Amino acid sequence: MKNKKKKLKILISVLLCICLLAGGGLGYYFGVYTRDFKVTKGDVFSKVYPGDFFEDLPLSDYLQSTEPQAGRLTVDIRTCGAVPGKTSVDNSDAIQAAIDEVAGLGGGIIYVGGGEYTTGSIELKSGITLFIDNDSALVASHNSEAMDKGCLLLAENAQDITLTGGGKICGEGNFFSLAPKYEPKRTPFDETLDVWEMRQEYRYRIRFAHESKYGNLVRLVDCEDVTIENFMLENAAAWTLELNGCDGVTIRDFVINNNRHVANTDGIDIAGSSNVTVEHSFISTGDDGIVLKNADGLGAKAMENITVRDCKVTTCTNAFKIGTETSFDISNVLVENCSFFLNDIYPGGVSGISLESADGAKVKNVTLRNIQMDGETCPLFISLNNRNRDKEFDNRGEMSGITVENITATDVEVPVIITGTKDLTVRDVTLINFNLTYAPGEDYYDYRLFVPAYDDTYPESNRMRNLNAYGLWARYADNVVLEGFKVQPREGTKREAIYTKDVANFQNNV
Repeated sequence: MKNKKKKLKILISVLLCICLLAGGGLGYYFGVYTRDFKVTKGDVFSKVYPGDFFEDLPLSDYLQSTEPQAGRLTVDIRTCGAVPGKTSVDNSDAIQAAIDEVAGLGGGIIYVGGGEYTTGSIELKSGITLFIDNDSALVASHNSEAMDKGCLLLAENAQDITLTGGGKICGEGNFFSLAPKYEPKRTPFDETLDVWEMRQEYRYRIRFAHESKYGNLVRLVDCEDVTIENFMLENAAAWTLELNGCDGVTIRDFVINNNRHVANTDGIDIAGSSNVTVEHSFISTGDDGIVLKNADGLGAKAMENITVRDCKVTTCTNAFKIGTETSFDISNVLVENCSFFLNDIYPGGVSGISLESADGAKVKNVTLRNIQMDGETCPLFISLNNRNRDKEFDNRGEMSGITVENITATDVEVPVIITGTKDLTVRDVTLINFNLTYAPGEDYYDYRLFVPAYDDTYPESNRMRNLNAYGLWARYADNVVLEGFKVQPREGTKREAIYTKDVANFQNNV
């Protein structure tokens, strides 16, 4: 009897040790694949490295030298005391005086010419055209206390406002960020990386925010009839252009030229705004290029009728994105005839197209077509989950009526991903005429018994890692249709072309 008890104790001890080792191994495994690198302290690091900015910016294709519209009231900011070329002078009071004067007379043109003007926050008013000559600029003060409105240019509840002239607003973003761990990598890696390794390599090069960071560059809140044309925004410290709760916005012949390693530098954030057109624009930035959001503090009302066409986007993250802040509904979105790329610094962009509903939004009737991609790790990521960040819409979200067609992508690393949850099903997705080619090198095979649902966390394609398919990986979806879906994987791949789990009504029409 004593021997049996002793053997039982030994067996229990062995099993306990195995469980502890397994648990520790799993804890380490998931810890490694959930813990992101981040620089959190240090001095301002203003040095610019080769590769931080896109070097072949085609400015002449988008910006032209023009003259202010004749016959309208025009006030030169120099007549109100603004002084160009002196970084020690804060011109915000002089510029604001010119704006207030013109607004008080019913509207007109604020003329900025003759050089660069250092400024803190200024507020645009109804009926104002801010005309910055193409050899001139408004430049953010390095004193963040001068940004008392939390941005450089603010407009709230304004109508009929325009930014034009061929000139620019500069945010001086590298003067509000920390040093990265590494300089930009301008040549490909010698070996194929795991997607999670790619994520960390990107983060090693991010300039995370210094405590002095002042906020967004241009912020338009609850404005109507907005035109941004023949204009440039440069070197933002955070979001570049925020359209928050606006209605009736036209953006064309527009350039964003940001340091591609400054954190949180979204290009255009269309937040709770409707009837927005963005066309013939070039966006080079560090975070999401053109992104639709809708949540508390970001519009917080149903948004519809968003058109993006003839745009070129280069970014380290997602070129076109819906999400992640998605509490309120988004519908009727068209993106066409665009180019998304990151082929001069490495690793590549996170995704070309990312469509997400994470917080309860019903995202419906979204069409993307005629898109060229190069260097986008994931060509298309569709995610429906229940992060429910605002704690208002538990398991309410929808993702349906998605059509993506005529997509050509080179240097791909992971498949098209469609993922819902056990409680939330992605519905009615049609993918037509895809031609995907993997990046050169040895294939990276990452076999796992299961892939977590990530059903209550931040959705991101690289969080899913490499996956065990090279063409399409789909789960928790209904009515997924492929027509003309061609993928050239790496030679010798062990992954299958298509993987589906809990997908109803799947059709693959070759």
